Amino acid sequence: MSHLPERKEKDCLNCGAVVHGRFCQVCGQENIEPKESFWHLLTHFMYDITHFDGRFFSTLKYLLFKPGFLSHEYLRGRRASYLHPIRMYVFTSAFFFLVFFSMNKEENVVKFNEGPSNSAAKQMKRLGKIRAAYKETLNDSMPDLARKPVLNLIAMADSDMARLKRDTTVKNNLRSFSQENNFNLFADNEGDTLYKNVNVYDLEQAKLPAYKRDGFLRKRFRRQNIHLREKYKNDGKAIWTAVFDKFKHLFPQMLFVSLPLFAFILRLLYVRRKNFFYVNHVVFAIHLYCGTFIIILAGLLVSYLADLVNYKGGWVSALFMLTGFFYWYKSMRNFYEQRRAKTIVKYTIVLFLSMIIMVLLFGVFFIFSAMSI
Repeated sequence: MSHLPERKEKDCLNCGAVVHGRFCQVCGQENIEPKESFWHLLTHFMYDITHFDGRFFSTLKYLLFKPGFLSHEYLRGRRASYLHPIRMYVFTSAFFFLVFFSMNKEENVVKFNEGPSNSAAKQMKRLGKIRAAYKETLNDSMPDLARKPVLNLIAMADSDMARLKRDTTVKNNLRSFSQENNFNLFADNEGDTLYKNVNVYDLEQAKLPAYKRDGFLRKRFRRQNIHLREKYKNDGKAIWTAVFDKFKHLFPQMLFVSLPLFAFILRLLYVRRKNFFYVNHVVFAIHLYCGTFIIILAGLLVSYLADLVNYKGGWVSALFMLTGFFYWYKSMRNFYEQRRAKTIVKYTIVLFLSMIIMVLLFGVFFIFSAMSI
């Protein structure tokens, strides 16, 4: 409430309604004199900041040390004393990803297919797929200028297969493929290296009979393969880096999408609890996510400090992981107020279904990342 004097007039300056008391009962605006000094403006600003901070820290205390309490308070209608769940989620998630991205630099991105990780049998199988893909591109209408390079690639694959049969130690040093070019949205698309750009691929597809052309999805994937190879000069490492960078920045959206799905799981598990509506499960999921963000942040901070003093404490990460799992269990136990055994069963189901949802979302967002660069 402002310390400015109340207006003698009883009409609201905001909506024009007749005011009974100091605040308008229609829009809520305080009926005070509109003219204010710089000091009044400054003190009002400081009051809003300290009021927000007070609510934030009290909300944070209950969020961490009384799991499920805030969701119960929201369900009972006690909301003015705590930060709104949406504002809490926006603040904690923004801070979490700011710290998370700053601690995971580009050089820490996992590199795929580096080193002798593929067995000779897998490499032989891959060579067979490459050779089959080259053979599939051959047709009678292909001009000799385009046919000769394909035949050379088939001969190279035959030579590599013969070398690999004689000596398995050359499995990572074959001419038919290199680790730098190992990027495909489809595992059997090695033949896409034959196309310099998307236009060449489209022209080759147009020459084929309708029943031999790629379907809609396969065509989309192959065109994107060719586009990425052309854009990044056939540098598979650069492609992987670009895809993971795009995916990394979509990770907050992926978690946000998972939130209502997680709430839907809870709705199904507690469908017999008639006093819980879907929105109550959403609020509980928001508080659960916020608490998890803070626990992970604490774990990252402790691990960072341990690295500064060269302390190899792998148990620290395990401790915070166990803390996160216990926090989820305790939140469900306190909010839904069911027996320990029943809560453990539902908690296990929630973890299992949540893992399935996250794997599916991971795949969808990863493919979207590869298709949108």
